[in-house]
Parts: sequence; C-alpha cells; structure tokens
Amino acid sequence: MQTGRCDFSLDEVSAGANDRDAIENGEELQLLLSEPALGQPEPLRSSRFGADATGPDAVDAGASRGRVLVVDDDGVFAQTCARMLDASGYKVRIANDGQSASRLAIREHFDAVVSDINLPDQNGIQVLQDIRRTDADMPIILVTGQPDLDTARAAVEWGAISYLLKPVSAAQLERELDRALHRRRTTSQMHIVEDQEKRQEHTSERFSRALRSLWMAFQPIVSWSHKSIVGCEALIRTNEPSLSTPLDLLKAAEDLKQIGLLGQRVRRQVASVMSSHRSTMFVNLHSLELLDKSLYDPASPLAAFSKQVYFEITEQAAADDTQDFLARTRRLRSLGYKIAVSDVAGGAAGLGNLALLEPDAVKLEMSLFRKIENVAVRRKLMRAVVTLCQEMDVPVIAEGVETEAERDDFAANGGDLMQGYLFARPDFPPPEPRF
Repeated sequence: MQTGRCDFSLDEVSAGANDRDAIENGEELQLLLSEPALGQPEPLRSSRFGADATGPDAVDAGASRGRVLVVDDDGVFAQTCARMLDASGYKVRIANDGQSASRLAIREHFDAVVSDINLPDQNGIQVLQDIRRTDADMPIILVTGQPDLDTARAAVEWGAISYLLKPVSAAQLERELDRALHRRRTTSQMHIVEDQEKRQEHTSERFSRALRSLWMAFQPIVSWSHKSIVGCEALIRTNEPSLSTPLDLLKAAEDLKQIGLLGQRVRRQVASVMSSHRSTMFVNLHSLELLDKSLYDPASPLAAFSKQVYFEITEQAAADDTQDFLARTRRLRSLGYKIAVSDVAGGAAGLGNLALLEPDAVKLEMSLFRKIENVAVRRKLMRAVVTLCQEMDVPVIAEGVETEAERDDFAANGGDLMQGYLFARPDFPPPEPRF
C-alpha cells in the first residue's frame, strides 16, 4: 500500500463527496409371564371383528399416539388388536409372518413392534434380531401363548421391552405400549443431544484449526476524484477448508459462543499489520463483540492505533438496540476509535436509522441498489443517502463497486469514496488499486 500517496484524511476527502441402555442402567426388563390381573378389561381374543387393517391407510384416521407394527399369523387376532389400538389413537400396520415384518420395519417408520413368538416362517426372536440390525432402539413387545424360559432369556438379551403371555388384555397391551413409546421418545431425545454434542465437538475442532490459520486480507478504499488510497478494510480469512468463507467462520463462532475470541484474534492481527502499514483502517465488528470487555481495554494491541481505526457494524445490528449501541460506541470513541455503519439501505426507515446512529462514516452496499431494476429510483435512493451524509458531514463510501457504470453512477450522484473488485480484490499484502 502506498500510504505516502494519502496526504489527507478520510474526512477531508469525503466531506463533499434404546432398551439395552436401560438394562445397563440397572433397570430390569419386566417379564409378564402371567394371566391378566383381576379387574382388568377382557383380554383380546379372536373375535367377530372383520375389519381389514393390513393396508397402509387402514387405521390412519385421527390423531396418532404412534405407529405400531403388529406381527401375528392369526389374522383375526391381529385385526382385533389393530382395532383396539386404533381406538386408543395408534396407527397400525399388520404383518402375518416374520419376513414381511422385517421388510416393513425397514421400509417404514414405526414407534413400536408387537410380535407373536410363534410365526410360520421364523420365531419372534428372529424378527427382533432382524429389526435390531437396522434400528437398535426400536421398542419391541413379544407375545406368546406358550411361555418358554429360553425365549424369555433371549428376549432380555436382545432388548425386548416386555414378554407377554396370551391372552393379553387391552389395558395391559396399551400400558406396555405407553411405556415403550415413552422409552422411544427418551432414547430419541438422548440421541439428539448426543448428535448435537458430536456436531459441536466437530465444529470446535474445525474452529480451532481455523483460528490457527487465521489471516487478514485488505481491500483499498479509494478517492475516485483524487485517484488515491484513503484507507483499507480488513477482511477475515482462514486456510481451514471447511470454514473457508467469512460467513462460515462467523457462523461457527456464533454456534460455539466464541465471537469474542474471534474478534480478539482479528484485532490483534490488524494491529500487527498497522504497525508497518500506517493507514486508516476499517475493521468489521460483530454486534456481540460490543459485549466483550477486551474491546474497551486501552492496553489492547489495537488501541495504540485507535485514531486510525473505524469499527464497522451493520445498520441492522446497530438499529436493533440503538440505545445500547450508542452507549457502547461512546466508550469506543473515548478511546479514539471511530464508528462506521455499513449495509445502509435507502428508504425512509434506513435514512431515519442513519440519523439516530450518529456514525462517523457510512458504508453504502452497492448490491442493495444493484437489485433495483428502475434506474431512476436507484439513483434517487443513492442521491438521498449521499445528500444526507453530506448534510451530516459524514463520509460515505460505496462498497462492492464492480463495474465502471456503478463507479460513474455513484460519482454522478455526489459520491467519491469507493471500494470493490473494480479497483482491487482483497489480498495481503494490501494491493495497489487500479484507476
């Protein structure tokens, strides 16, 4: 950067311009190997009910407490079971053999499975094992008319939540399903938390690598009329490929609540560069950085160059809490820093905010005007912002200038200070602009 070519200040230039877990936790599997208790409702039996509950939409009406797969080769019993569960608010699918049950469990989502032990092609333990291979947390209730100690042991080993003896009462089955679905929800929530923790740990590792390879790129801010550099904007960069864009890096910092740490690293690097490249510097400031006590430390590395630094914050972030913004920026100004408001939009609301925020400089994002197809409207909005800034005696800078037409349009409406790819791309060391 040819700082020797800048023999005037910025202000002077621009004034006019699952179940296994339960067992491991000591919770015993409840094996119900007895007849229904006295006083319970009548047990489910093969009955005169003839409804077909085998279709996917057979019992889908009404609010659902969960989706249940019933596996039994006794079609009438299975349909009776489906009728009862439907009346209790469950959605039911029926399979009459083990292989059909396994295929359904893979293709569709179920919250619980109720399976007979004795099936024509395989037993319920095999169904349990097949389902466990694809869904380790599926609550499975096994039902049998011929209790056997070996199958009961296998049921415990493979994580069946209950082992019920036929005939099963409606209340008993509903009670066991409620318990199963509660377990399902609890396990799902645990997995969600575990996944979040794993993602956060992965993000933390990537963020740490990004901090280690952090560097700053600089883009010149020029005076078009003087064909001179009047300052630079410091832009964050990292060599970490998974957080290669500034937005990705900021999002990771937000998720990890490490915006303060990121800001400290940025300011330290900018101070290091300013020790050898003396120039007016614009440094982006995340709104959460205003809560960082180190920002106001007069002994911080950047404080030594405070009179040459504009802290840049977006208009929206500043306007969200104007009073707090003004109070904190007053503290920064007392240390010698200046405040720039960026991403300023046209229109009455935007211009009203601009007057309230009391900036020392305004950054006008050209892309805001690039989106307006009506040229006359675009020019009026641009002229309104430039005129207001001139009346407030505040420098206005057009950023994101990419074409000669944008440059000339801004200049024709009273603007002079600009930055963008038309002049130079951000880089290090600070690049020379093209005029």
